[in-house]
Amino acid sequence: MTDSDGRSWVVGRNQSLRIIRAGKAKRVILAKDAEPSFTAKILSEARKAGVVEIDTSYTSKQLAEKAGIDVPTAIITEY
Repeated sequence: MTDSDGRSWVVGRNQSLRIIRAGKAKRVILAKDAEPSFTAKILSEARKAGVVEIDTSYTSKQLAEKAGIDVPTAIITEY
């Protein structure tokens, strides 16, 4: 998806991991209420890939609103 500022992003674990592992991720936004095991896996992959910006200031409900979807989500990755 692309927002009005021209930034592209994906929602969800699998798509995010694909972008992160490809070295394309610019920012990873993790829900502060996400499961710790989920967060640990994503953070590990992001660090390996050299992702500099990791934001944990939103809840999963807020991330869903930001993404324009109806179900809470634990991750949005901008690329």
